[in-house]
Amino acid sequence: MNATLPRRTESTSRALEKEDVLSLLKRTGLSDYEAKVYLALVLRSHGTAEDVAVTADIPRTSAYKVLEALKKKGYVNSRGGRPVVFHPIPPLEIRDRMVAEMERGFQLLDSLRGSQTEKGSPQLVYTIMGKESVMAKIGEMLDMARERFFLSSPDLTELNNVFASKFANALKRGVHVTVVALPSVKVPDASEVIRKQDLLATDVITDYEVALIATPDLSICGFTDNPFLAAHLDNFFQISLDRPEGKR
Repeated sequence: MNATLPRRTESTSRALEKEDVLSLLKRTGLSDYEAKVYLALVLRSHGTAEDVAVTADIPRTSAYKVLEALKKKGYVNSRGGRPVVFHPIPPLEIRDRMVAEMERGFQLLDSLRGSQTEKGSPQLVYTIMGKESVMAKIGEMLDMARERFFLSSPDLTELNNVFASKFANALKRGVHVTVVALPSVKVPDASEVIRKQDLLATDVITDYEVALIATPDLSICGFTDNPFLAAHLDNFFQISLDRPEGKR
């Protein structure tokens, strides 16, 4: 009995570590299946969709779709063949990417420090909760665009599907639509498409007047209708894209 106790304790410890890792991955914006699949790939170092399904303990019918979603988000890559073999992006590489994105966000936050004092009392930055409400706000911003609409997001699948007609209508109105997306990701109709790695948040700006920054899963966002803050955000994004300041 005593001989089996250490094994049981070690097994319990590993299970707890696994749950901690999965919880951390989900806090970065991954779904439950995405977190399980990425962890499975890290543990295996590589594998087919079928291999990963077994290790992650998810339905085999879901594995390939989840792996493709992780590929779009920059967590895995693949090598051609039959079957396709997937490899995880090293965890420390993903960590460095996230740290860089957080640094960008905090630099932006620091640059806004004191803006109320300098420009008077701007309108509030509103917090919008719930994916449905965040999606509705993005659709509203697209509909109200007169001259310019800027969208940057790591996952455009749902936005593309839901707002395809809105993007088309904006272009018909003469709106200059800029979309920043990960390489190889399908994008909506746009005047300009910029491919960029390391996208974590969804950023939306309309006519330098209103702006929105949302979490990767669109479950919560910050929204401002203060033109000074919106223009300041736009300038920051232009700099981060290594582009000159947009024309007003």
